[in-house]
Amino acid sequence: MKQIIFFLTIFFCITSLAQSKIEGFIYDGMSDVPLPYCTIRIYGSQAHSTITNEDGKFAVDSIYSSDSIEVRHLGFKTIKTVVSYFEKESKLQLEMDVSVLDEVVLTASQNEVYPYKLLERIIEVYRNSKNTTVSKAFLTMISSTRNIPIEHVEGFYNSEQSLANGILDLKVKSGRFGQNRAFPFYSLDNTKILSDFQLFGTSKQILPDYPGNLTYNAIQRIYDVKIDDCVECSQGEVSISFSPKVANGRLFYGNMLIDHQLLIIKKIELWAVDPITNALASINKDVELTPREIRLNIVFNPIDPEKIQYLELHFQMGYRSKNISEIIDSRTFLYFFDYDTFFEDPYFTKTIHFNNDYDKMIALQASDDFWESNYQFPKSINENKSMDFMKKNGFLINFNNYIPLDDLKYTRPTVLSWQQGRRLNWEHLHRLTTEEYESDTMGYNRGLNLSTGKAYDTPFQHLQTKASRNDKDNINICYMVDSYIGENGITKIVSRTLLDIDSSQFSHERTKNKLVYFNIIFDIYEVYRQLAASRIMENTTFEEAKLIYDEMYKAALTEVEKMEKETRNDSDYEGLVKWNNRIKAKLNIDNLASIK
Repeated sequence: MKQIIFFLTIFFCITSLAQSKIEGFIYDGMSDVPLPYCTIRIYGSQAHSTITNEDGKFAVDSIYSSDSIEVRHLGFKTIKTVVSYFEKESKLQLEMDVSVLDEVVLTASQNEVYPYKLLERIIEVYRNSKNTTVSKAFLTMISSTRNIPIEHVEGFYNSEQSLANGILDLKVKSGRFGQNRAFPFYSLDNTKILSDFQLFGTSKQILPDYPGNLTYNAIQRIYDVKIDDCVECSQGEVSISFSPKVANGRLFYGNMLIDHQLLIIKKIELWAVDPITNALASINKDVELTPREIRLNIVFNPIDPEKIQYLELHFQMGYRSKNISEIIDSRTFLYFFDYDTFFEDPYFTKTIHFNNDYDKMIALQASDDFWESNYQFPKSINENKSMDFMKKNGFLINFNNYIPLDDLKYTRPTVLSWQQGRRLNWEHLHRLTTEEYESDTMGYNRGLNLSTGKAYDTPFQHLQTKASRNDKDNINICYMVDSYIGENGITKIVSRTLLDIDSSQFSHERTKNKLVYFNIIFDIYEVYRQLAASRIMENTTFEEAKLIYDEMYKAALTEVEKMEKETRNDSDYEGLVKWNNRIKAKLNIDNLASIK
């Protein structure tokens, strides 16, 4: 017994040590203000990179305590120390790297044509670049009105980016989000806005244009371009500013921090007030959204400037419905990391067409182990405040790896995952008409002094159809299978049984037996999913796992066909009782007793 206690003590000590973090803050040494988004690089037994959050805070695993750390920030001198420094000290201060424009640039900048020519040269370099990079990406997004959080999103993505065109691809790997019950606003898929933005392409885009999207002649005609005095510029850096000669809402103001000798861009800052945008409108005809201000920062990796490090989008919009007028502020931060690597894409045994990332996040795994292993920086003060608010006044999707039953009325997802304690009801299977939908959700007492009027923005309301009025049942179910590396370095495989509501058809006959029949079908697939999961061993590869789930999926399909015949599509009650008892024996679920 003493030996068991001894080994358990050693195990828990090792586990807690492995999971402990070393945290620190990076500050401006002159103003004593935290520096957000500093580049943190670890040198030693293994390389590791991260950044500070918006509060200037970072965290790394304690396994790096004996390694060296390098901290970079634009306008400041790079500093190196040891990670163990932060075991005793909480703050590290950076010194500004002040430099004066060299005489050549200073003289040339007096020539009105020179800033245009310099801008043209660097745009040409980037526009002709063939370089593409794959990487992982981490997104955080918070929307609020009157400082009240109304949306909170986090997601991991696989991305592909290029210097010429920006984000070429962005596929969600895992995500979770929270919504304010009193104001269920969705941010129009800011990831699509960022992916659509052309760094140096000339195609039409959602956001306003800037010089990187224009020809040299167009820049000269419609922009004032100059070289600014730049107090925070380091040696060799130049700040080029540009402003439209006529403010028309379709052009960004901004500036570009470049190395004028190497023709390397380090940062692009863009902003527009009362912008005119393409395709940014509410999907709800009763809601009017008016863009008021857009700010977009693109920062390139200081260690490898041919790669984007992060994009930061601030989007302010006016929201007007029949009974309410609000100003909504939405902030999206998209950070790219682990260049030249990617997550395994989730696998589905049958194709599902998702409306958007919100919809897909509901279907994907979001295990705590995956998130703890991949989280890139500590939550900021604002993020923690937003999360605390959602816990009290909203609902959270996937933070507990599932969707709370009571919150389905708000999300109206097109996909449902099987859960032990949840039975399908008609409200889950049939699409409500617009009138039914509004009375269902708007009549709910949300407990906050905010009113959204008659309708609100939700991507789940988009493309939804009314309840089927034929007698044919077509129930589309599949398995989601995913692979990831956990905190202990071991590859893990997880799965879910999904009901694709959008592509399913349910007969208009709303009887108890019919509902039991649908639940038994869902349960049969879950039985075989659990059987597939039991066959996954520690050394099973993801490709092998896909084959196992494909095999079990086919077996489940055969079993369902057998059940349909023996119950005559629910009309044979004795057959239904027989299959209900089988499910009860396998899953300890009595559908006939639990469904009213």
